Amino acid sequence: MAEVRPHESAGRRGPVALFAVGGEQFAFVPGGEVAVGFDGDRFEPTPQQEASFADSADEYGIEGDIRQFTDSVTSPVRTVVVPPLLVAVEAVEAGAVAVPPDHPDIVRRVDRTRRRPGPAMEPPPRQIEWSGAARAILRPDWTVEAAWLLGSPSFDGEVARLAALGQRLLTPDEWEHACGAGATTLFRWGDANPDSDPWSAKTGPHRGPNLFGLHIGQDPYCEERTASRDVVCGGDGGSAVCGGVGSFLSWLTIATAYRDVHYAAEVASDDNFGTMRVRPAIPLT
Repeated sequence: MAEVRPHESAGRRGPVALFAVGGEQFAFVPGGEVAVGFDGDRFEPTPQQEASFADSADEYGIEGDIRQFTDSVTSPVRTVVVPPLLVAVEAVEAGAVAVPPDHPDIVRRVDRTRRRPGPAMEPPPRQIEWSGAARAILRPDWTVEAAWLLGSPSFDGEVARLAALGQRLLTPDEWEHACGAGATTLFRWGDANPDSDPWSAKTGPHRGPNLFGLHIGQDPYCEERTASRDVVCGGDGGSAVCGGVGSFLSWLTIATAYRDVHYAAEVASDDNFGTMRVRPAIPLT
C-alpha cells in the first residue's frame, strides 16, 4: 500500500487508499450494492442552465425541456452490484508497451518538456503523456520512474494487454460508480456547473480528484472506453465543445451517467479511431 489519507471532495469526506502497481497509482473503490444512473425528472436546473439550454435548443432545434433532454442522454437509474476494485487514478492512452526508464526516446521527450518555454513546472506532473507516442511516470526530481511507448491501439488488443497484467476495463456500471462515488447528482460534485465549458475551465469542481481519489470526468476530449465496446464514458471526444453548442450541453458531456450513443457507436465500429483512453482496473475478488 502506498498511502491511506483523509480526503474531501464536494463537501463529502472519506479515506482514500492509494496503491502503486507497476509504476502507476491505483485507488481502492469499494464494491457492494450501489445506485447508478440519473433521473432527469428530479433534476432542478439553475436559471443559468435553463437559459443556456434554451439558447441551444432554439439554435439546434432540440425538442423537449431541459429535464427531458438530460434524461434522454443519461443512463437510467438502477441498482447494481459491483465488486471491490483497484482503479487507476488516471486514465491512460491505450496501446502502451513498457520500456526502460532510460529509453532514449523517453529521456529526450522528458528533457524537451522540462526545458519548454513558459512557466516552470515545479514539481513536475506525476504522469505525462505525449499523445499517440509515449507516456511516463515522473518523480519529483524529474527522473523517470516508469515509461511506455504507445503503439496503434485496438479494443481487443487492449483487452488482451490488460488481461496479461491481471487487469481489465471497467464495466459501464463500475465506471459510473467509480466516478460518482455514490453521488446521485448530475455531476460528481452536484447538479450545477460553472460557466464557460469543461475544457476551457482549467480550474473548477471537475479538475480535482473525486471522493475515491480518482481524476475522472474532467475533460470531454478524454472520453474513456469501457468493457462494453459500444459504451463510452466521461466525454464525447470533445464534439459538443468543438461544435460550440453552449455551456450547459458542453458540461453535460462529463456528467457521471452521460451517454452519447451515436459517438460511441462510431468509435466501436472503427478500431483505427486514433487514440483510445482506458482506465485499468484490478479485481480484488
